[in-house]
Amino acid sequence: MTTPTNPLTRQTVQRLAFIRFLHEQGVAQSRQPQPLAATSVLSFHDAVELFLVLAGEHLQVGLPTQINFSQYWEKLAAGLPSNTQLPSKKAMERMNKLRVNLKHHGAVPSPTDIDQVRADVQTFFTDATPIVFGGLFTQIDMIDLVTRQQTVEFLKFAQICADRGDLPQAMAALSIAFRKMLDHYTETRRSAYRPPFRFGDFRDFRDESRKISGDREARKLRLNDLLGYVKEISRQLSSLTAATKEIQRAMRVTALGIDYTRYAQFEVLTPQVGLYAAGSARFVVEEGHKLLTVEDYQFARMFVIESAMQAAKADAVLQRRLDHRTASNPSPGVWNRGEQRDWEGPDPFGS
Repeated sequence: MTTPTNPLTRQTVQRLAFIRFLHEQGVAQSRQPQPLAATSVLSFHDAVELFLVLAGEHLQVGLPTQINFSQYWEKLAAGLPSNTQLPSKKAMERMNKLRVNLKHHGAVPSPTDIDQVRADVQTFFTDATPIVFGGLFTQIDMIDLVTRQQTVEFLKFAQICADRGDLPQAMAALSIAFRKMLDHYTETRRSAYRPPFRFGDFRDFRDESRKISGDREARKLRLNDLLGYVKEISRQLSSLTAATKEIQRAMRVTALGIDYTRYAQFEVLTPQVGLYAAGSARFVVEEGHKLLTVEDYQFARMFVIESAMQAAKADAVLQRRLDHRTASNPSPGVWNRGEQRDWEGPDPFGS
């Protein structure tokens, strides 16, 4: 995205990516049940206002510190080519009134109002972005907000696949992107360091009852009753292990601040990709995956980007814990137990 007069800086591109992120967040919120959908008006308004502020900086127009929402159109006109003006002023003023009524008066907008705002904001961004920044709003790539390079690479490949119409391959790329991102924060890494988001280790349960039934000595001893009992225990342990692993995964997702409901939808849309030791990966395209739409892909891509941003908050926590461990255990194999001190405060055993 370029404009002949003021080329975009890296910071401007990142801020545009955040604006588009807020817009996509508003779209997702607008499709929630009432009254939750009302929050979309706040996200839409924030996205538009951030766009207007950034437009002032990009066009080098001095905007006053205190400015009414409707004044942006008049003030920004000074930086635009002659006979050009920002679009959708009346529609955005209508959105602003809904936002004021919701935020300051508690008036929840109707479903019809929300649908109208969603359409109006989409029109505003579609028409205003080329005028101000010299490119299409849909060309703003939100992956500029993602810090993990591996995640970025999978997101870029997913977009390549989507552009050529291969949605199953694109969704598989998003599935791997999310899986590898989750592994980054939950796998045991660096000097046996165990991250706080791992929540233990569980192996798949192996039913050993078949070994007993095939054992010659066991048959001689007629251990049929014991074998039945072992099989019953094995079934129970297998179910318990499977349930525990599902709970573990849910804990990992939610502990990183990722919306579990959206994750559940993401899991339905994306295929399970098998990663094999030889370095190959395969996935099965189920009948449901053949019905995927571009909207499904956009949701899944948005989910991975949003999840990566949420999970990145854990980086500081992991680094702090690693620094603490390094300071407490400076030499491999030697654990520094630290200074022993007696407690001097209130009785911790009292009622």
